[in-house]
Amino acid sequence: MKHILLVDDVSTNLKCEELILHNKYKVTMVKSGEEALRYLNTVIPDLILLDIHLSRMDGFEVMEHMRKDSRTASIPVIFLTADDHVDKERSLAMGAADFIRKPFDPQTLLDKIQAVWRAED
Repeated sequence: MKHILLVDDVSTNLKCEELILHNKYKVTMVKSGEEALRYLNTVIPDLILLDIHLSRMDGFEVMEHMRKDSRTASIPVIFLTADDHVDKERSLAMGAADFIRKPFDPQTLLDKIQAVWRAED
């Protein structure tokens, strides 16, 4: 079973994402960028859903740290954001596999995750 790490500082968002994904994937939830990086020191998931607006360390900073570490550099990341002013091009230029604006349709999330894995094959 594929493993997805959810990174969001809003518990409601984590619970909604987990509800959509838990029947198809193993899901781990963390509430900060720092917690995500600590988790990645011991476990390498198949994909990360990473909120851009996190407290203290935002999703872009998490991505920068991941890309500097050979163990985490190739993990596919889908950025999530509710902010209409976030630059999708910047996200993709940083190496994100995709970008989703919140709120999103559950099927859109599932389809984008599958598309990332199809692209890797």
